[in-house]
Amino acid sequence: MIVVVCTMSTKDKRILVLSVDKDNDVGHVTGVTTPLVGRDRVLSTASLFAIKSPEDSDTNSIFAALKTFDSLASEGVEAEIAVIAGLEDGGFKADMKILAELESVLGIYPADGVIFVSDGAADEQAIPIIQSKVPVISVKRVFVQQQKSVEEAYVLMYRYLKKLAEPQYSKIALGVPGIFILATVVLYLMNLLNYVAITLGLIAGAVLIVKGFNMDSSVRGAWSDSPIKLISALIAAIVCVVAVYRGIATAIIDATLPEQAALFASLVLTRTIDLLLIGVAIYVGGRLVAKYLDDDPKIWREVVGLVALIFIRQMVIDVAPIIIDPKANLTPFLFNAGLGALICTVLVLLFSLTPRVKRKVKMAGIGPFSHSEDREGGEKDAAKD
Repeated sequence: MIVVVCTMSTKDKRILVLSVDKDNDVGHVTGVTTPLVGRDRVLSTASLFAIKSPEDSDTNSIFAALKTFDSLASEGVEAEIAVIAGLEDGGFKADMKILAELESVLGIYPADGVIFVSDGAADEQAIPIIQSKVPVISVKRVFVQQQKSVEEAYVLMYRYLKKLAEPQYSKIALGVPGIFILATVVLYLMNLLNYVAITLGLIAGAVLIVKGFNMDSSVRGAWSDSPIKLISALIAAIVCVVAVYRGIATAIIDATLPEQAALFASLVLTRTIDLLLIGVAIYVGGRLVAKYLDDDPKIWREVVGLVALIFIRQMVIDVAPIIIDPKANLTPFLFNAGLGALICTVLVLLFSLTPRVKRKVKMAGIGPFSHSEDREGGEKDAAKD
């Protein structure tokens, strides 16, 4: 069965009939390297794939693409057929491979639109990737008709369970239930079965948050970008959480709410600020080290940030008594705020203007910068001679 969703006419357009195998079953089974372009090559690979793995739904998808191509050709439509694939593990790298193969196909056959043939929702995740390069004219989804019997139901269930062992599905389908079972057994051995529901709820909530906000991919990307930044950010987050918890917990002991709300707020500020700023300093320091190792010229921003933290701490200390008594002396607070703003402004101007001054001096051909560069240039010319 084929479901067709049309979005625009194919008349007078160069049409690419495209089948996408997101987990690269075709390449894994047949050993053929994608992309596949042209009817003969797609047909030979589809036949080999059908012989080696007749139960795979991707077989039906490729043959459905061939049927669509033949139908277009019989109607006189200028068309081509191609098969592209991702990676077995799925994820971002698979999407990048699909994009690269699509660009390769479009380099061979610059299509005006694509008819996308799919065997399910997993492969259709590639539609936004395709649309970023060429319009999708229609989507054809292939459903395999099955005889309804008990034996075939068991066979189909076995195939689905086998599919769950693939890397892109196993983490959720097998990993999370495994964590649930392990947590239940541990709680049983500790005679804490009363907390099973709470524990499983926390685990399920954490998994949903991580997957919902794509936090796992973000962490992998941050680690690839700079391990120093990631580690410093994690340490800083832990320190900041401890700082806030400690400040609130100790303030509750010494101040009664809501009668002493002002005292409570003041105590929270004074008992949180030191540890909180240490956490922020760890984060900024991590970025500073990473920029230094990358030889980033904008490292001065982190330097200014660390200097600013010193004045922020003093300003918070000065504002704490003002919260308790609004009539308290404002002079220390205003002095430190003004001094901090002045020093940070001077540092920003110093760091940002120095490279510009050097460039202007260099362009003018005067000063120590130009002489040193001329001397270096002369030495290089002498070495060449």
